[in-house]
Amino acid sequence: MLAVARSLILSVFGVVCMAFALMHWGEPATAEERTGWLYQRFGDQGVVLGMLTMGALMLLSGVVSLVRHRSRQKAHERAMEIAQDPARHVPETPVQAKTPDPKTGALIVGLVFLALGLGWSVYYVRDTLQALAAGASVVSYSWWKTVGGPFLAGMGLFYVLVRPGTLEGVRHMTPGERVGFLIFVALGLAAGVGLLFWLSAQAEAYGYLS
Repeated sequence: MLAVARSLILSVFGVVCMAFALMHWGEPATAEERTGWLYQRFGDQGVVLGMLTMGALMLLSGVVSLVRHRSRQKAHERAMEIAQDPARHVPETPVQAKTPDPKTGALIVGLVFLALGLGWSVYYVRDTLQALAAGASVVSYSWWKTVGGPFLAGMGLFYVLVRPGTLEGVRHMTPGERVGFLIFVALGLAAGVGLLFWLSAQAEAYGYLS
């Protein structure tokens, strides 16, 4: 349990770090940041890029740790079953086809959703902030484009962290998996709405909504 808690904390810190970096995307570097290597190498957004990279690495490390812990747990459970009743254990023949593990598929799907959601949010927020800073005549953004990225990221986190035993949809999930799905989707939508309000505040700060 300690390993799982440590992995979850690391993943959460990674997501928070990336979200904090996105909140400061497009802002000019402070006097302290201008003295660092990241500013000298990448300019005003050097520190933000560094935070995004650090958050992504933390999230990846947490996810990998969870996957490894789950694999070790399954191997231990299998060994205990064999030890308790060796007669029930039938070794697999080399030519026996193995059924794909749905949890592995869920992990892959989750990583794809997570990458798409975070990538889209970074791309969309960056372009919007650049347009605001450049003083574009019209800067428009729709709610679905703003909420879409965090929504996909929330679904991705669900499949990565919960890893349901099916990829056939919510109707085929267990009751506990459905609850987890609703929680992560709600968190993604809440993050998207928060991002929408934050972009509105940025537009107002630049004089677009005054």
